[in-house]
Amino acid sequence: MDRRTFNKLISAGTIGISANPQVRAGIQQAPVSENTARPSKWPDQVFRRLLVDTHVPDWHPDLLARFDPAEYVATAARAGFQSLMQYANSTVGLCLWRTKVGQMHANLRGRDIFGEVITECRRQGLQPRAYFCAVWDNWACERHPHWRIMEVDGYDRVLESRYGLVCPNSPYRDYVKACMQEIVGNYDLEGIFIDMTMWPDVCYCPHCTARYWQEHKAEPPRIVDWDDPEWRRFQKARQQWLLEFAEEITGTIRKVRSIPVYHQNSSLFLNWKVGVPLQLAQASDFAGGDFYGGPAQYSLICKAYHGLSQTRPFEFMTSMARSLWSRVTLKTMDEIQVDSFVPTLHSAALMLIDGINPDGTLNQPTYDFIAKVNAQHAPYEPFLGGDLLADVAIYYDKESMYNPAEKGVHVSRLEPVVTSGDLIAGVGDCSHRDALMGVARFLREDHIPFGVVTNANLQQLSNYRAVVLPNVLEMTAEQAGHFREFVEDGGVLYVSGASSLDRFNARGPRFLLEEVLGVRYKGILGTKVTFLSPKDEQVRKTVWPQRHLSFDGPMILAEALPGSEVLATVTLPFVAPEVGHVIGSRFADAHSSHPALTAGADPAVVVHAFGRGKAVWLAAPIESGAGPVNAKLVLSLLRRVLPGPYRFEVETHPAVEMTLFHQAEKRRLLGGLLNMAQQLPPIAVGATVRVQVPASRQVTGVLRLPERKAMQFEKIGPYVQFRLEPFESLVMVLVEYQ
Repeated sequence: MDRRTFNKLISAGTIGISANPQVRAGIQQAPVSENTARPSKWPDQVFRRLLVDTHVPDWHPDLLARFDPAEYVATAARAGFQSLMQYANSTVGLCLWRTKVGQMHANLRGRDIFGEVITECRRQGLQPRAYFCAVWDNWACERHPHWRIMEVDGYDRVLESRYGLVCPNSPYRDYVKACMQEIVGNYDLEGIFIDMTMWPDVCYCPHCTARYWQEHKAEPPRIVDWDDPEWRRFQKARQQWLLEFAEEITGTIRKVRSIPVYHQNSSLFLNWKVGVPLQLAQASDFAGGDFYGGPAQYSLICKAYHGLSQTRPFEFMTSMARSLWSRVTLKTMDEIQVDSFVPTLHSAALMLIDGINPDGTLNQPTYDFIAKVNAQHAPYEPFLGGDLLADVAIYYDKESMYNPAEKGVHVSRLEPVVTSGDLIAGVGDCSHRDALMGVARFLREDHIPFGVVTNANLQQLSNYRAVVLPNVLEMTAEQAGHFREFVEDGGVLYVSGASSLDRFNARGPRFLLEEVLGVRYKGILGTKVTFLSPKDEQVRKTVWPQRHLSFDGPMILAEALPGSEVLATVTLPFVAPEVGHVIGSRFADAHSSHPALTAGADPAVVVHAFGRGKAVWLAAPIESGAGPVNAKLVLSLLRRVLPGPYRFEVETHPAVEMTLFHQAEKRRLLGGLLNMAQQLPPIAVGATVRVQVPASRQVTGVLRLPERKAMQFEKIGPYVQFRLEPFESLVMVLVEYQ
């Protein structure tokens, strides 16, 4: 919606932004009463959600002393939120509800402010939910030292951090379940969120050590080595223990009350240290988690959540502030507009996160500001929903979120675990993560419709025509079978680097997808830099005016099998980069590594037909490189083996992302375009859009939302085409058919 239209609707009083019909952005608020409160249907119609972080201790009498539940809830309602998630505890560990198992916040003086907030939410028409922080618990850490996470050397960081960390394998687990019984059993909630369900570190406390010995008759290993079966067994145990912890919490809640339960799912995208398997999503009624890496990251996460979530809408969380560590500096209107529209683009609910003032008050101007954001979202909500339509799936493999170069590293020398807010944006070296993010950017900017499939939902492969395996370090024979069947049935597979390599085969390392890819694994070529040299004329034109494409690292040494077409080869440097030194000048260029004068013969890009489908294999994850030539090559290869028509085509600026959802029961398609330009405020851009409708269906109308304004359209081949006038942020359309 452009600003002119938005201001026009606001002035006319057309846009309602609250569960209470009297609450409008920019309009003087009437007092809330029980007779006017009309909560939206939970969770299907609840898209505007609020969480106010309350990590406040009680050592000073002013802390939380001015908390007023009625004004607190009224502030959220006036700002247009439909749901309020109230803290039951926090990383501080103190209870804000009346408890018999934990310790209440001393400054409450026995007041049950948690219960008061829940009552006020019901009275004022907001759907009430609970927040509970697990594992990060200062009170439990201080009161019960034997519950603490213990590092490999027997040390804990209780004196070096603001966060007390306790072990899910300790009796702390029973404490959490007792808390769940109190909270869920005593309060009328619509749901509960369990935050921080992850390992904050590799734990070697007596509880973990004894359990590992009981289950495996061995001491937990101290050396990271991904080629060591014992280390891998320990990592699997950590994942299983964590999943069991989450499932026990979820099961305890469901025995008491049938309400939606979900755990912090942003941890699904952190590296191996947090020990969270993708199956954690199955212990949640819907996916939800907080992220702070910007719109491009949010887009990828939303696509992954769409496939992982047990129900929809899933919930995407992000902060109103520019950083969790600095609450006072808010994002600008342009920033928060783009950030908050990414989940709308994906038909998701948006949870905005604020932070409470230490005295228990809220910053009222913040909510006047956020009311305008909520007012922009509300008109689109009646149209959201459906199944994401895409041609290409990027495969995200949680088990590949590690760095093989960590081999031989003592656990004590690892980087500390970060919080879920830091996500996949660059914590440690991880080639799978980098390739995943790279190919997502290429597809988004080239407007190729894409989604995400994971090792937890491979049954969704049939929704796509092509799958990208971006340097997938781990793959089981069962998973490889899914991909083999996918290609046999006519699908396209783009595979880079070590994807599908079985390092533990008795006959030596081999590709599980060898016959699909048309290459046989032989080893590794090169060290710090290698080069891809075109052999095929189309590839040569794609990388022109360059003669080679450089890659920062080694490539896979492989043998092309009969029937394969080699499009490019691997060329090593004229002199290995680590050889050059001052004495004797044994290098080709003091500043740079140059390719050998003669191109190598080993395959770097191979195309192979298998069954009714095709595979394209690259000897390195070229998609992890940031250069424009990397994008050109990857996209050229994909389009070569995956010709159109696509689910949609769009002619517009690369900063614009488009999504398409099918709402079959309503016989319509929902298209959305979001201007995600990094330079703000964004410059308005237009678009020409072509959308495929289901086979044998006739388009009856194209409507621009939220006004449902009829647009001109025309039939062009398999598409219906229409033109969108320049827009600054979000535009959505319905394509109706019969």
